[in-house]
Amino acid sequence: MDWRLMLDGDLPGHENMARDSSILRSLEEGVGEPTVRLYGWSSPAISIGYLQGADPFRGLGLPVVRRVTGGRAVVHSSEVTYSVTGLIDSPLFSGGIMSAYSAISACIIAALKDAGVEADYSRGALEGKRSEACFYSPSRYEVLVNGRKLVGSAQRRLKRAFLQHGSILMAIDEDLNHRVFGESISGKMAGVNEFSAATKAQITEFLVKRFAVGFNADFTRSGLTGQEAKASAALTASLLVEPDHEGEKAFAKG
Repeated sequence: MDWRLMLDGDLPGHENMARDSSILRSLEEGVGEPTVRLYGWSSPAISIGYLQGADPFRGLGLPVVRRVTGGRAVVHSSEVTYSVTGLIDSPLFSGGIMSAYSAISACIIAALKDAGVEADYSRGALEGKRSEACFYSPSRYEVLVNGRKLVGSAQRRLKRAFLQHGSILMAIDEDLNHRVFGESISGKMAGVNEFSAATKAQITEFLVKRFAVGFNADFTRSGLTGQEAKASAALTASLLVEPDHEGEKAFAKG
């Protein structure tokens, strides 16, 4: 099956979310194509689910962006972010939301094993305290290492198309996560660098290979179409819930 591959590098959070949204809308309208997009974040930011309240994350010195997908908040910093935009009636994904999670997570687990990280599926959500943080507890078919969540994912399904995207943590910024979520997040997260010397570029390479195998995909590398770029530009400002340029400078990588 023909798929588009997008390797976007590091971009501001609101631009990343606008691009994912525009790709989903394009496929839903029948003018796009199934897409695997791999990218990063040019500076730390918080993303929140499309139904999640923003008030707990205001005034923290970080930009806050709203995702088109559901789920809970994520602090994006040192990670490889993936997004998969596919057709709901594709045989690979036609079993519903859990079928899509399972198929996508299988590719990610295989890529992590290529990097020497022995990851596995979560078998179900853990009971206990509710948190605003995505990484506080796993949902079914999310990716764990030694019981800790290494990949946090969220999905949005329309009539024809769906988007699943998520954060593959390379390293954990504990100070930043404590600042946003409190110390209860400690011990819940895992990063690739605890188990492997693989770089972001290598993880990206492994993901491309494993998505190609898992989806039986023939990848063509390209960028947004003109229509998608226009839609993305129109969305960008509306997805930035809490701009904080001084915070971006203070927490910029490097």
